Amino acid sequence: MGLFKRSTGASPDTITPHTPTSNSTSPTRSTDEKDPEAIHSEHTTSAPQSKWKLSAKSGDGDVAMALFGSPDELHEPISHEEERRVKRKIDWMILPYLAVCYAFFYIDKTTLSYAAIFGIRDDLKLVGTEYSWLSSIFYFGFLAWAFPTNFLMQRLPIGKYLGFNIFLWGAFLMLQASAKDFTQLAVLRAFAGAAEACSDPSFMLITSMWYKRNEQPRAMGTWYVANGAGIALGGLLGYGIGNIHGAVPSWKLEFVIIGALCCVWGVVMFIFLPDSPVTAKGLSHREKRVAVERLRGNQTGVENKHLKGYQVKEAFCDIKLYLFYILGVVCNVPNGGISNFGTIIIKGFGFSTLETTLMQIPYGAIIAISILICVFANEYVEKSGRQARTWFILLFLCPNIAGSFGLAFLDANNKAGRLTCYYLTGP
Repeated sequence: MGLFKRSTGASPDTITPHTPTSNSTSPTRSTDEKDPEAIHSEHTTSAPQSKWKLSAKSGDGDVAMALFGSPDELHEPISHEEERRVKRKIDWMILPYLAVCYAFFYIDKTTLSYAAIFGIRDDLKLVGTEYSWLSSIFYFGFLAWAFPTNFLMQRLPIGKYLGFNIFLWGAFLMLQASAKDFTQLAVLRAFAGAAEACSDPSFMLITSMWYKRNEQPRAMGTWYVANGAGIALGGLLGYGIGNIHGAVPSWKLEFVIIGALCCVWGVVMFIFLPDSPVTAKGLSHREKRVAVERLRGNQTGVENKHLKGYQVKEAFCDIKLYLFYILGVVCNVPNGGISNFGTIIIKGFGFSTLETTLMQIPYGAIIAISILICVFANEYVEKSGRQARTWFILLFLCPNIAGSFGLAFLDANNKAGRLTCYYLTGP
């Protein structure tokens, strides 16, 4: 509480703040101590505690600071049991939504592949390289919208934005069933790619918003394992859809059914996925503070709505940015081809259409198991104080390289060997 003294020459009711010295034990007064009105004013007048300002620049601070009224509320003691309880709650609030969503993202990548063996090439009279272009055009839309969607993710509530994009992506997927020719299908594929451009960046952003750095590999592995689950589930869905015999071609049913499921899940994500620890409805105020406080060691904050030029410059000056870019390109060039031509490759081994859909199930299972092995092996090594993530990247690329060479150079009659090589491209 502040202490006060009367200004020289001021009226009896005028009180001005006075900061006490080390010897001050009571208010300093310039008039008779028996002035009751002045005494009453001194005891009842106090400066209200000001609200803690986040930053000199309005709105430039991290949004998590809104949970704290003053600097004294930072560094609150958190018991290990309390942190574990909040983390378990976060796991159930975040990971199931991301995992199901990621499964749908990969199912989408294989819908065109299933449509190919269900007769889309004949029905739409696709000739030459048109089918290949349909695969590529999806990623052209993805690339064109990649930067804008990342800026929007920073500005908008990320849970709502992700749910909206999943709904759009499902809607464009359903509309592909109405395409009459290559041009119409290509336009819809480009829009679907643009809607999916937010997928991986938003997932990593959400994970870093909720999890400590040493928890992130397991959290990412949890939703990334849905990649393999999505492939296996896609095979089951393809088998079921292939057994539907009616007036509507199976490839159209593939687009409509999977697109509708994605639209439904987009609505679920929009309603239930929290945008940040600050606004999560499933957490109490204390739990929100714990969720934020436990991330202090990340030194990244939770969420900031402003693009900072010096951070952009720092990113472009970091060699890791370019190494990750090269890694992404060299991994996804073969991945894009295999995901869109995988069913055609398997059918070329002599399997029927329905058998081909089922052969995707072990492929997805291998991918899921390899992801789990990598996550837990990396976690085990890190417990000993060593960092081996880069080595694990190189180790798990070896089967991909071996499988790709096998598909390219094994004799065409060696179907078992070529099928094994196809499965090796998964991990």
